[in-house]
Amino acid sequence: METTQKPKEIIGHLMVLSTIIIYSFNTNFMKILMPEWIAPHGLALIRCTVMVLGFWIISFFIPASKQQAKPKRKDILMMMLGGLLGIGGNLLLYLNGLNITGPVDAFVIRTVQPIVVIALAVLILHVDFNRYKAIGIVLGLAGTLYVSITPHAGTMKDSFTGDILVFVSSIFNGLYLILIKPYTQKFNSIIVMRWMSLAAFILVLPFGLYQTFKAPLFTSEAPVHIWLELGFMLVFATMIAYFLNLKALQYITPFVESVYIYLLPITGAIVSISLGLQKFSWHDPIALVLIIAGFALINKKKKATIVTNQS
Repeated sequence: METTQKPKEIIGHLMVLSTIIIYSFNTNFMKILMPEWIAPHGLALIRCTVMVLGFWIISFFIPASKQQAKPKRKDILMMMLGGLLGIGGNLLLYLNGLNITGPVDAFVIRTVQPIVVIALAVLILHVDFNRYKAIGIVLGLAGTLYVSITPHAGTMKDSFTGDILVFVSSIFNGLYLILIKPYTQKFNSIIVMRWMSLAAFILVLPFGLYQTFKAPLFTSEAPVHIWLELGFMLVFATMIAYFLNLKALQYITPFVESVYIYLLPITGAIVSISLGLQKFSWHDPIALVLIIAGFALINKKKKATIVTNQS
C-alpha cells in the first residue's frame, strides 16, 4: 500500500513545484502589465473568462466515468463557493494588492498561507491546538506585519494597503484549500474547475467589465513582449497552474501543498530583481525567517513517552 502511494505523492509534489515556477514568472508579468496596460479588475476578468471558456469546453470532451459520481446540486454549490474564494475573490484581492506593492513583498506575504491553513483548520475543523501553534501563528502574523510596515525601496505608492490585500487573499486561498479538498477526491478535477471557474467569472464580471474595455492593452498598440507575457499568464498561470494545484490535492494534503509556497520568495525574487521590478531589501528575508519560524513551531510535536513491554 505504501509503495503504491509513494509514486502518487511524488506526482503531487511535482505538480505543485511546477506551479511555483509558473507563479514566480506570472506575478512579475502581472506587475509589468498593471496598471500601465490594464487595471487589476480588468486583468482578473480576462483570466476568469479564459478559465471558464477553457474548462467548460474541455469538460464536454471528458467521457462519463462510472467510478465517479455525478455532482449533486449541493456539491455544485460548494464547488462554486470554492471558486468564489479561491479564484474570483483571491484574484481580485491579490491583483489589487500587487498593483500597489512590490512583487517580492507579495511573495513573502504569501508564505504565511500554511500558517493561515492551520489557523483555519483549528477554527473550522477543530484540530488540536497548543501553545506551539499559538506562538507560531503570532510569529507568522508578525512576519507579515513587519514586511508591510517597513520602508520599501522603489516607487510603490501604498505598499501597506497592498500588503494587507495580499494577506487577505491568502486567507481566501486557505479557506478554498480546506473547502475544496473533499471534492477533488469525489469528482474529476476538470468538472470541479468547470464549476469553480463559472462562479469566479460571475463574481469578477461586474468589477472588470469597464476596465477591460478601457484598457490601453486593447485601445493602443502594445509591444510584442506584453502580449507574450499576457499569453503566458492566460495559458500557464490561469489554465495549467490552477488545474495542477487542484489535481495535486488528490495526492497530497492542502497543508503539504501550502508548504511549497516557501520557495516563492526565492524563485520569485530572482525573477523580480532580474527584471528590475524591485530592489533587494533585508526586510524581506527577515520577515521570511519570522514566518518560517512560526511554521516550524506550529509543526512542533510533543515528545511522546515511549513505553516498552518488558514481559
